Amino acid sequence: MPNVTKNLLKNLCLFFFLFFLFFPFVLLAYLFVICILCVLSPILIPSVGLFILAKVMGTFETDQTEHEMLQTLLKYEKVPGQAQRFLARMSKNFRWPYSMPEYLRRSAFNNITKVGSKSDEEFGLEVGLNLLFFYKAFDKGEFAGRENDWVTVHNQRIIEYGQMYDDDKLSCILKTMRGAVQIPVNQTKLPRCPPARMVTVRRVNNGDDYKVRVRVKRPNENLIAQITYNFYDTKRNNKLYACVLDTGAPETILPYYIKETLGDAGWNNYERLAEGYGYPALMTGASDVFMISIGDDNN
Repeated sequence: MPNVTKNLLKNLCLFFFLFFLFFPFVLLAYLFVICILCVLSPILIPSVGLFILAKVMGTFETDQTEHEMLQTLLKYEKVPGQAQRFLARMSKNFRWPYSMPEYLRRSAFNNITKVGSKSDEEFGLEVGLNLLFFYKAFDKGEFAGRENDWVTVHNQRIIEYGQMYDDDKLSCILKTMRGAVQIPVNQTKLPRCPPARMVTVRRVNNGDDYKVRVRVKRPNENLIAQITYNFYDTKRNNKLYACVLDTGAPETILPYYIKETLGDAGWNNYERLAEGYGYPALMTGASDVFMISIGDDNN
């Protein structure tokens, strides 16, 4: 017991010795921190408050910006949910390139929101992103001095500058670089469809329209897109077409249903703006040969 008491007294003495030895330093450090806080509090408190406020406002502005962009995209919708799908595939702070024509914005929107097989969706996304890439580069002035050139874009990269492809060259390019687009730097040279007029054929005796079936296919392929006598576009609010084959136009014009049925191969990757009675519809030109047959009940 005496040894235990001695050890206890030694420990107590050591404790008090260390306490009184370091207490002044601890006290000084404490007072130093208090003084620093008192001096800097007029700066720190507002700064922290502003930081928190900035974070809150930033979140609010981001939500507001996304909401505003969503509202502007609704005018391109043909099916509910397309605008949300567009923003989901793009960034939340997406902005249209300033120089991009309205009808090509609509074309990019339609491509990016395409619904179908994985391959079809990837193809549509690629075309839309290539269109956006061109006009973002255009806004940055990257094509200065190339006003007479056409720019080929693939995988959001510039492939080449040159002249406008003819149909054979374009068909070859699109087979090797699926999703590529070629756009002129001089925007007045953007392809346009020649003005069209609607031709209506009627029976002489009673004034009724002639009704015929139209079939479209690729040479040497069995897949046929057929337009029935009364053609309703089931993918577009069951719209009844008044004219399904425009033979009075400089180019034969068919409903978009044909391209959807036969697939993307053999068509230009971005639309042209229709003129004449079709304005402001978007039209896709064929780069390959398609066979069209017109028949009645016996064909």
